[in-house]
Amino acid sequence: MKNIKYFIILAVGLLTLHSCETVELDKKDNPNALSPSQADINLTMNAILVRTGSFTNTIGSYGSRFTRIRNMFGVNYQNVFSPATFDGVWNQAYADIMNDIRAMNAQIEGLDGEFEKHRAVGEVIEAYLIVTLVDYFGSIPYSEALDTSNLTPQVDEGSAVYQAALDLLDDAIVKFQQDTTVDLANDFYYDNDYGKWVKLANTLKMKIYIQQRLVNPSAIDSFDAIATTGNYIQEGEDFVFNWGSTLDNPNSRHPLYNAQYAPGGPATWYMSNWLMDRMLNGQSIEDPRIRYYFYRQVGDVLSNVNPDTGEEKRCVIQTIPPHYDNNDILYCYPDNDRGYWGRDHGSNEGIPPDGFLRTAFGIYPAGGRFDDSSFENINGNNYGAEGYGVTPIILASTVDFWRAEAALYGGAGSADQFLESAINKHIDYVRTFSGRSAQDFDESTIPDESDDVDYVSSVITEFNSSADREERLDVLGEQFLISLIGNGTDAYNFYRRTGAPRDIQPNIEPNPGAFPRSMWYPAGEVTANPNVSQKDDLTVRVFWDDNPISGFPVNN
Repeated sequence: MKNIKYFIILAVGLLTLHSCETVELDKKDNPNALSPSQADINLTMNAILVRTGSFTNTIGSYGSRFTRIRNMFGVNYQNVFSPATFDGVWNQAYADIMNDIRAMNAQIEGLDGEFEKHRAVGEVIEAYLIVTLVDYFGSIPYSEALDTSNLTPQVDEGSAVYQAALDLLDDAIVKFQQDTTVDLANDFYYDNDYGKWVKLANTLKMKIYIQQRLVNPSAIDSFDAIATTGNYIQEGEDFVFNWGSTLDNPNSRHPLYNAQYAPGGPATWYMSNWLMDRMLNGQSIEDPRIRYYFYRQVGDVLSNVNPDTGEEKRCVIQTIPPHYDNNDILYCYPDNDRGYWGRDHGSNEGIPPDGFLRTAFGIYPAGGRFDDSSFENINGNNYGAEGYGVTPIILASTVDFWRAEAALYGGAGSADQFLESAINKHIDYVRTFSGRSAQDFDESTIPDESDDVDYVSSVITEFNSSADREERLDVLGEQFLISLIGNGTDAYNFYRRTGAPRDIQPNIEPNPGAFPRSMWYPAGEVTANPNVSQKDDLTVRVFWDDNPISGFPVNN
C-alpha cells in the first residue's frame, strides 16, 4: 500500500512537472501557483523530492553520453549540446526546486521548530543541487540567486559554492539529530529514517572531498575522517528515486522506459557499443548484470543487415576508420552472434529502419524487460517492470569506488578490497530488479550467483596484476563507469578527475575537438542575467579540475 500511495503522489508531482513551461531564473513568480501562505508544506516537500529525481535523471544523461555509458550522437564535442539544451535543467534546479525550498522555509518560520526535519531535508537536497551544478557548469549564481529582489545575481566561484554546500550539510546533520516533531508526510527516499539522512549528508560531504582531491591537499584526509566512522550510506541505503508504473496521464514511468517501450514501438535510443562490449568482453567471464541492463530484440546482427546495401546498419559495409582499425578498437557491434545492436561513440549517421532491431534498456535501471533470450520486438506498453525503475543518485557501491580511488592516492585502506566490495554491492543491488518484473520471463536465464564470484575475481586479478597506479585506475574506472548506468554525473566527474579508463572507445571522428571540461551556460540564463557570460568554448575547467587543457583525457 505504501508503494501505491507513493506512485499516486509521484504521478501528481510529474503532472506538475510536465504541465509547466521552462522559465528564466528571474521569473520566479508563477501566477497560477498558490502563495507560500496558502500552499501545504508537505505538498511543497513532495514537489522538491520528486523534482530532484527528475533533475538527476536529466542532468545525469549528459555525463552519461560523454563517458560512453549512453550513446552520444554528434562527432564534434563542442556541438553535441547547445546552450539552449540546458535551459530546462537549470530552471528546474533554481526556479522550481531551490525556489520551493525557500518558499517552504518561509512557511516554516514561526512554527516553533515543528518542521525542522523538512528544513534539514531541504538543506541536503540544496547541497546536492548546487554541487551538481558546479560540476557541470563551473562558477554559478548562488549567494544572490534566490533573492527575489535581485534579478541579476552575481556568479560565485565553484569553490565557494562547495563550501556553502558543506555548511548546509553540517547544519542539516544537527537538525536531523534533534528530537522529531513533525515527520515528512511522504519521504520517498528514506521513509523518515533520519539516521539515513545523516548518512546521506556525510556521503555528500565525501563526494565533495573526493572531487577536490586535485586541488585540496587535505581532501583525502577529510574524506577518510568520515569513512572511518562508517556513518555514510551502506548497502541497502542507496539514495535513489523510484519511478512508478502508471501509464495513464500523468505518466509516472521511468523516462527511459517511456522512450524505449512506447505503445507501438519501436525503441528510440541506441545503446553504447562500448558499454555493451565491456560487459561482454572486458573480463574472462560475461558481466552478470548485462541481462539486467539490456534487452535484445534480435539474436544476432549480420543476418538482420542487407549485405549489399547495409540499409539497416551502414557500418557493416563501411570501411573501419583508420584510427579504430590501427588501434584495434571496437567498431560497429560488439559480437555478431549475441545480438547487441548499438552505436559507436559520436556516430551521427542518419536513422535507418532499425527500430525493431536495436538493443533496448533493460529492467535496470529503466524498469524495462529482463533479457531472457526471448528476442521479441518491443511494440507495446506493458513490458518487464512496466517502467518501475530507478534513477540512482548516489549508491553505496559508489562510495566504495571513491574509497578505492582515495586509497590509490595515499588514503586509508586497500584499494583492491574497496573495488571488490563496490562491484559486489552493485551486482547485489541490480539482481534485486528481477523481482520488479510484472511480466513472466524465463528465470533460468538469470545468471548463477557463482558467476558473480568469477567475474569479480577476474576484475581483482587484473587490478592487482596492473603495473602501476595508472593501469589500476583504468581497471577501476571501467568498473565504476559500468556501475553508473542511469546517472553519469559521477562518471563525468571521475573521467575529468583521472582521465581513466584510458582505453575507452574514442570518438568515431578522428578530430572531434577538445573534450568538454564543463557545459555551456544555459542560453536563457545568459540572456536574462548580464552577470553570466557565455564561455568561449568547453575547455573551461571547473575549479577542482587542474588536469591539462590540451590532450586530456587521452582517448576523447
